[in-house]
Amino acid sequence: MRINYDDAAREEESEAAEWYGKQQKTLQTRFLAKWKDAENRMLASPRIHRCFEGDLRKCWFEVFPYTLVFHIREDELRVIAVMPMSRRPGYWKGLAGS
Repeated sequence: MRINYDDAAREEESEAAEWYGKQQKTLQTRFLAKWKDAENRMLASPRIHRCFEGDLRKCWFEVFPYTLVFHIREDELRVIAVMPMSRRPGYWKGLAGS
């Protein structure tokens, strides 16, 4: 199984990493490490993450207030948002591709 990101999700990840980097370089490094940890947890046990909108699931980052919003497809995990928890819930619904 592999992970694929929608363009909007990649942009969110990049913006978040850049923001943390501006605050403190070590925060950017820690953020990216926690993002990789979340990806590894998704790959190891994708169905352990609860469904919340139809077949969408969330994988929380540790320490940072972000979650990966994803679908399980036949041979991939499709990430549609790298969702900051402080942002309006559901903002990404209009961006979600099937």
